[in-house]
Amino acid sequence: MRNVFCLTAFLSIGLTACQDDLAPANQGKAVTAPRAPTAPTAELSVDPLADLAPSYTYNPIGKRDPFRSFFKGQDDGTIVNPTPLQRFEVDQYLLVGVVWGVSNPKAMVQDPEGTGHVVQTGTYIGKNWGKVSAITSTSVVITEEFTNIDGELVTNQLTLDLPVTELEL
Repeated sequence: MRNVFCLTAFLSIGLTACQDDLAPANQGKAVTAPRAPTAPTAELSVDPLADLAPSYTYNPIGKRDPFRSFFKGQDDGTIVNPTPLQRFEVDQYLLVGVVWGVSNPKAMVQDPEGTGHVVQTGTYIGKNWGKVSAITSTSVVITEEFTNIDGELVTNQLTLDLPVTELEL
């Protein structure tokens, strides 16, 4: 065992002493690689990708923000304690009836579960904080406000219309 220890100590001392002999001869000098010859470049007068530019524009209304995590809880813009009218998207509601000709018109909307809700001007509806802005004789106008990616305030108006039925004679 003593011989193995002595041999290991001898080799480590010997390698440390010879380390300077193993260093490359041009240590400390800057070495540059030869440059590859460059091909002559031709200047293009027309951009070949100009015709391939997309004509699609993204509309973020009613869509999840793609830059927010799926795994965040309350910080992702979800309503913490939603009212019954804020549990569904606006387009999932069905306008059932309108009380018209009074000083404060009201309307009844039905959610996907079949429950009726009375709304009036100023009532919040939908997951995107839509607000009933007007009630006409045949429709309810809902306004959603949100900030786009540029920080500008954008308003979106959605309309729930009464279903049209043909009169039987």
